[in-house]
Amino acid sequence: MSEPGPAVELLFCVVKDYHQRDMILEGFLELGITGATIIEGRGMGQVLSKDVPIFAGLSSLFPGGNDNSQMILSVVDEEKMIQARRLIEDVCGDFNLPGTGILFTLPVNSIWGLAKEIS
Repeated sequence: MSEPGPAVELLFCVVKDYHQRDMILEGFLELGITGATIIEGRGMGQVLSKDVPIFAGLSSLFPGGNDNSQMILSVVDEEKMIQARRLIEDVCGDFNLPGTGILFTLPVNSIWGLAKEIS
């Protein structure tokens, strides 16, 4: 067992535009963040408007509901988290605007198998 390292967080970033996803990943590399997982998914608006006919007319209530979401997951230390957040906001804009996406973090208590990042 290894000794505990610096505090790390799990970053969740969900965006609609795959161009934004690519720009974020390129920016991560420039910051020395070398690991991320991408998950493509569908949001609530997509499911309700396409799979539940009674809600089809409400699709305009769900901004960006026509495209698949791109979820970026990455475990980063506190210092890199600040840089990553700034990068993501520069790429995506104001997350307070509807349809922009979502960005949040969760503390990571224990971690195994994470490769050392580029310094």
